[in-house]
Amino acid sequence: MIQKKHLLGLILLPSLLLCSCSFDLGTFEKDDGYESYYNALGPVKGLYDNGEGAEASKSYDVRDSLFNEYTINDLKWEKDQYKVDEKQYVYLTINFQEELKVQSVALYFKSEDAVKVDISSFYFLSEEAAPKKIKFLNSPSTDHGEPIVYDDPPTADSIASSRISLTSNKWKDFTLSGFHQGAYEDNYLHTNKGGYLYIRIENNSGLNIPTMTPFSFTFLNLLIRAVE
Repeated sequence: MIQKKHLLGLILLPSLLLCSCSFDLGTFEKDDGYESYYNALGPVKGLYDNGEGAEASKSYDVRDSLFNEYTINDLKWEKDQYKVDEKQYVYLTINFQEELKVQSVALYFKSEDAVKVDISSFYFLSEEAAPKKIKFLNSPSTDHGEPIVYDDPPTADSIASSRISLTSNKWKDFTLSGFHQGAYEDNYLHTNKGGYLYIRIENNSGLNIPTMTPFSFTFLNLLIRAVE
């Protein structure tokens, strides 16, 4: 059983019923050892620059790497094989396996760098609808003199955003909430089976060169609160 100990001052909406010693995942709070939570989410994938302006990726199982007794209580992983590698991730993608009404999405970052971080998010109904041609830090802007068009959605289209300041080698949380999703006006994220939430770390996007400071980071404690 996961013990809800102190989460380094995690601050979410008051309606989450969180305090300095607990968290509440809403409809996932059942007597099932969070099986319903694990079943609702596919692997979380981190997309990053392979060094040549093309995509590389790492996939992480939510149960093993992002939400369990070790990550919550000790801010570490049970085994080395479950660790989340420190990379200059541009996107973190969350795959939903169920229809959900999501109130908030929270996550912890840690980096060797002290840096201010801007975070945006975008929802896609399927993998096919998600960006295919991503602009990484080393991606070219032109091809034989012609501008290259990338698929990254503009920051203005973000459905929820956040800004945090990281201290070197200290875990820091952020929360996405108050979603603005298409025709929905209730400030919730409405997911479908097979849908994807793309969380973009603006610092590491090729869209923001040279206005923002890129950085490498690791992450854990994915806390998604869903409601009826």
